[in-house]
Amino acid sequence: MQSALAAERELSLPDHLRADIAVGIAQVPEAWRWLVRHDPARRHPVRLVATAAYEVWVIGWTKDQHVQPHDHGGSAATVLVAEGELTELSLTGQRRQLVPGVPYHLGADVVHDVVNQADTPATSVHIYAPPLRSMTYYDPANGQPVRTATVEEEIPVLSHWYGARLLHPTAGSRSIRT
Repeated sequence: MQSALAAERELSLPDHLRADIAVGIAQVPEAWRWLVRHDPARRHPVRLVATAAYEVWVIGWTKDQHVQPHDHGGSAATVLVAEGELTELSLTGQRRQLVPGVPYHLGADVVHDVVNQADTPATSVHIYAPPLRSMTYYDPANGQPVRTATVEEEIPVLSHWYGARLLHPTAGSRSIRT
């Protein structure tokens, strides 16, 4: 019999599907913009959509906000900047500019930080497959794990019905004849 974790891993999405979801969500800002907070005191991630295979988060960033070096608990990720610009930092010191509209893929073993170094706020869309269950944070000086946090299974803001129409907007306009 297959473990629940193994079954979840089988539902993991390839890069191109995560990218399609991220681009689709970013192209419908009226579904998420009202949820995003650009609060200089702290970030407010919002779990927008959740399925057994993946979940979607939107996050607002102000100048100098960052996470801390972290992993995604074995989940692969795709990040798409919808507004503004972010910088990804690796533990080895490499930097990558994350520009609007381009999906960036992260393997399940990636450890990184993300920071808004610009003066203007940024908003990002994150797809995790399978859904996030934990994140381990690392010391930026020595790369050693500091703590592991469990990601609470919050109820997504968008229902399955609305989320499905967001990703497949023409589906709601079809009539079914019996």
